[in-house]
Amino acid sequence: MRNRGGFTLIELVLVISIIAVLIMAVGLTSGIRENAKVHSAAESVKALRTAAESYIAAGNMTYTGITISGLQTLGYLPAAFSATGSNPWGGNYAIAPNSADASKVDISLSGVTAFGAARLSALFVNSAATTSYASNTWTITF
Repeated sequence: MRNRGGFTLIELVLVISIIAVLIMAVGLTSGIRENAKVHSAAESVKALRTAAESYIAAGNMTYTGITISGLQTLGYLPAAFSATGSNPWGGNYAIAPNSADASKVDISLSGVTAFGAARLSALFVNSAATTSYASNTWTITF
């Protein structure tokens, strides 16, 4: 018998199969991570909305002058809530009166992926007045 170097067909198929499974696992993991970001951002949006509604319930007639730091000062948001670089995509949170109607409030997240924006919009489809996505910034109006 001769001792030949090289791989058998079975060994090659086995290695290729293992690589394919690893590639699929990495793809699934990134999808799970993106969904976690979406749900984390949704919870923060809900907290900002609740704080904004508390602002109105306290006797303010419109959202004019509303800011995240103002909501923290009034105790509607925790002092630890950070608006800068703290959303799940590393961008900022912002809250402002709607430019067309000061009785509505806009909450924006910067640095959001298109997939994240679509998922966030789908989560709030029944409760938001509108949602929009432009230049990596997702905005929701309540």
